[in-house]
Amino acid sequence: MKIDGFQTYKTYLALKLHFEKDDYDYTKYSGEVNTKLETFTKRHDRYFFHKLSTRYNKDDIIKYFVANFSIHGPKWIGNILNNEGTEAYTKFRKYQDSWAYNFKSDIVLVNDNRISNNLRLDDVLLCNNGQHPLALRLLLSKKISLQTILILDTVLSFTKDWNKNIKEKIVWPGIYKKMVKLKPFVQFNSTEAKMICKEVFYND
Repeated sequence: MKIDGFQTYKTYLALKLHFEKDDYDYTKYSGEVNTKLETFTKRHDRYFFHKLSTRYNKDDIIKYFVANFSIHGPKWIGNILNNEGTEAYTKFRKYQDSWAYNFKSDIVLVNDNRISNNLRLDDVLLCNNGQHPLALRLLLSKKISLQTILILDTVLSFTKDWNKNIKEKIVWPGIYKKMVKLKPFVQFNSTEAKMICKEVFYND
């Protein structure tokens, strides 16, 4: 479904709030925000919203903002309507379109690192001496995606350990907040994810 510039602006505001504020949930409030067309028409950057509305339908505009906010944080529209913003959207869309393939590829990489370092799975996923676990280090080095960590956590539930035991209180807490905010927009089948984990981790 196509939406106009003002509706794109409302979607932007709602998702910006979603990723910024602990007390706003895009899904819970159905993306509703308090703003008026009059306010929008006075904005000097309204052109960007009109431009985005001509490129994508509503679902893809949501994905565009989600992809960018989950990577770069809530930014001004002018800073994400560029090649970098398009690349973030394209990567997010490609992962979603073939989530099982991408998820398996990422956790195969995790498992290969586990084997090459002669580690148990717990050593990869759980915090040791307050340090970043190997899986988190792979995420930070951009070798695996945030979607993969999110899906993997729904199967193996390790972020409770990370929240409790990781000593640094800047990098990981920021990533965890993004995970919580991103989760409603990541589509996957939990049963299939469990089967993939079993195949990769437990069938050596």
